[in-house]
Amino acid sequence: MALNLELKKNLVKEVSDILSQAETVMTADYRGLTSNELNEFRKLSRQSDIYVKVVKNNMLKMALKNSEFSTLGEKVIGPQILAVSKNNLGEFAKLVKKFVDNHENIKIKSLSYKGNELDVSEVKKLASLPSYDEAIAILMSVMQAPIQKLLATMNAIPTKVVRTFEAIRQSKN
Repeated sequence: MALNLELKKNLVKEVSDILSQAETVMTADYRGLTSNELNEFRKLSRQSDIYVKVVKNNMLKMALKNSEFSTLGEKVIGPQILAVSKNNLGEFAKLVKKFVDNHENIKIKSLSYKGNELDVSEVKKLASLPSYDEAIAILMSVMQAPIQKLLATMNAIPTKVVRTFEAIRQSKN
């Protein structure tokens, strides 16, 4: 569908607004994906609060130009899909890695976190990181371990005394 000038300006403004709030941005070549596969990626992304849009290269370059992700504009060649996350880099990386592993036709072209361009191979490392909730749970278990050990030790002393008295009582009977 051909876009008139006003629609193009609105699209560039929409993408620019999304990029201004973005923490993580990824572009990928989606050649070879069917529309159903692309819709599947959009559906998964929507559940994780990730913005996904197919944008023409010129409009994407214009939107990227005035953002902190301007360096990605150089890598926009061929049909590109834009994925933007406002938070939680780990969840974003897990979603992207899962989709890319299941669909060999999609190729990640660029990845940027808070304006710093990352190597595309970093997606696998980032996906292996625990999510925010998992990290908090790990931290809490590490913080609770010494307290639990102290309580177990303090509880063992009276228990041992009671068992000793019981053993003495039984040996006298």
